[in-house]
Amino acid sequence: MTANATRRSIRSLMRKTKRGESLNILTFPTHERYEENLCKTGHHFYSFRYGKEWDSAYAAVPSNYHIVNSIPESVDFDLVLSHTSCNRLEVAHNLLSETTGSPTNKMSIPLLRHCHVLPDVRFDTKQEISSFGSIPVDCNSFISNFNREAWGYEEDNARVIEHGVDTEFWTPDTESSNAPLCLSVVNEWPSRDWCCGFGLWKKTTQGLPTGVWGKCTGANAGFSEAARDREHLRQIYRNSRIFYNTSLHSPVPTVLLEAMACGCAVVSTATCMIPEIIEHGKNGLISNDPNELRGFLEILLKDKDLANKLGQEARKTICEKYNLQSFVDNWNNLFYNTIENYTDVMEVSNENISQPI
Repeated sequence: MTANATRRSIRSLMRKTKRGESLNILTFPTHERYEENLCKTGHHFYSFRYGKEWDSAYAAVPSNYHIVNSIPESVDFDLVLSHTSCNRLEVAHNLLSETTGSPTNKMSIPLLRHCHVLPDVRFDTKQEISSFGSIPVDCNSFISNFNREAWGYEEDNARVIEHGVDTEFWTPDTESSNAPLCLSVVNEWPSRDWCCGFGLWKKTTQGLPTGVWGKCTGANAGFSEAARDREHLRQIYRNSRIFYNTSLHSPVPTVLLEAMACGCAVVSTATCMIPEIIEHGKNGLISNDPNELRGFLEILLKDKDLANKLGQEARKTICEKYNLQSFVDNWNNLFYNTIENYTDVMEVSNENISQPI
């Protein structure tokens, strides 16, 4: 370390974090309800305003989530978390260095990439996968085994943390109407047919009672509206007998898990990770055949008892396998493991540097 090093870079080298201590994590606004759950780990998240604004319609900003325009000089950071593999990673690398090209000013903290998406089939997926692996990070994690494998990673070089749902908030309500309609919740649905199956939905629901919620802008403004807030969305789930998911290229939609927790009977495409969550005939009905999907909707619209049974099993699945406590515990383990592994590597590197030639 030279005399030109900043106080922040020196502090980052000296900082020792113990398990159980509250961490200071530098991140970017990405997925509001996901990050809302992430804040329940108890750490402090400093979210650098870049590329996206937090939308309070999806979730209120938690008290330990601080949106910033620059890195606070007074905060000793422990880790950088990026939920995407886009140019935010480049921004993260730049943020770690006070002066570009000056390693003495670099904050010595690990960079963790948590990937929510799949390679985009509209483009050259081989090139996407190659580019993904070329961006330097200290740890990779994924939201499912399915999308980890899609990016070419194995269990020994990447972690998986599946979604967690707040099952104390997302709950059924016996006093709600549970109306016989097919609910779908998708943002910008008409323009996202390639991944969200808008055409499939239109084909399979013609003449059936439906309810569609989700933000729509531009040419599609007016097709559907976003729920006013979380409370409103919860009531929408509770008032719907069926949740109909037509996603084609998403590891697992968060709204699907929330609807399951609220006791909706699920009819869904059997794509990506969904068959790992829904066992056909037990906690939902799944198929990739449009005629079968249409038939499932018609059956559940007529058979309230079957819908209730599937909805109860759906909630049981979320409570047992995708509960918030497991999510929080798994994230805390990942945070501390990433920091500890990085510290071990840095100590070995410094020892090698200090050895006489």
